Amino acid sequence: MQLTIFTDIALKSIMYLKQSQDLVTINEIADKYLVPRNHLVKVLNFMVRKQWIGSVRGRYGGLFYIQTSDELKLGEVIKTLENREELLNCEDCMINNSCHLRGLLSRAVDAFYVYLNQYTLADLNNSKTANFINILKAN
Repeated sequence: MQLTIFTDIALKSIMYLKQSQDLVTINEIADKYLVPRNHLVKVLNFMVRKQWIGSVRGRYGGLFYIQTSDELKLGEVIKTLENREELLNCEDCMINNSCHLRGLLSRAVDAFYVYLNQYTLADLNNSKTANFINILKAN
């Protein structure tokens, strides 16, 4: 299973914002992670709408991590970001109703999310991650 770029950028942005004490601009995140600004805007707007992060508009505005997001289960966050129920599209398959693969993959994905739900967004920033982001911010 491969996570989408959308999810990858979202999780990296959450880690960056969680480590920041001040408001962070979209350009700062885009520059530090070398991601396209337009794609980043879509990701960040999605997370603001979900109230996982906050934003302040205006000249001195920026983004910030909302501390209550610490309690969010990592599996549920990733499931929401991925926005897909199944790994395979079995709609047009000739063996659609005779195949056991769809059920096996579905249970595997469920196990993936159950495992990740042992962790919260607070668990994303261990000391190793925090050290890297601090170095990233300094450059």
